[in-house]
Amino acid sequence: MKVERIQDIDAIVSKKDSNIAVVVLHGYGATYQDFVPFSDIVIKDKNPSWYFLNGITPVVMGPYESGRCWFPIDMMGLERALNNGTFSDFFKGHIPEGIEEARTKVKNVLQNLRTEYDQIYLGGFSQGSMVSADIAFHNPELVDKLFLLSSTMVAESVWSKVCQNKLPFKIFQSHGTVDPVLPIQGARELKSFLEGSDNTPKYLEFSGAHEVPPVVVNELDQFLRES
Repeated sequence: MKVERIQDIDAIVSKKDSNIAVVVLHGYGATYQDFVPFSDIVIKDKNPSWYFLNGITPVVMGPYESGRCWFPIDMMGLERALNNGTFSDFFKGHIPEGIEEARTKVKNVLQNLRTEYDQIYLGGFSQGSMVSADIAFHNPELVDKLFLLSSTMVAESVWSKVCQNKLPFKIFQSHGTVDPVLPIQGARELKSFLEGSDNTPKYLEFSGAHEVPPVVVNELDQFLRES
């Protein structure tokens, strides 16, 4: 693997002799290294190329800890919403500041890859899955499969406009039933939203928190193998 600059985004890249590219976006405060182990487990026999993208903005997570994000999050506001029962509207009630910039920059990467690969599988974890969904809904021609790990509804008024018809790709969605960061309620709302626009995802709830356990990896592997 090597690090490449693709358009305006750094990526850890593992190029293989295949017509499939898998593009992965990490969660808030993490880095592009987080999901590199996927390349040794998921659809390995299909020999896809992997692109692990790094968030476009640095973020400080603690005195000695930093990472990257795709758009800023008011963490104190999120904590208040979790505590007072208003989480449902925290992401879906508005367009998060910075998500449009993230959408544009990742879209440019996908357009670049589309000239090289027949199939592009896009997805991510947590905030990375929100951005992945936003990109795929706005640019369905750039995506062949979409996977949303521990995701939630974002900008419902905007997504409702771009998801009025059936999308040309299949969707995988997973979420932990005791997720303290993005409660299961948001995942179920996203599932219902997709079902309402004839885009029913392959949906998996698991007994766990804000994570990607082996059962999810196995189901994701199967999903990406399906024709």
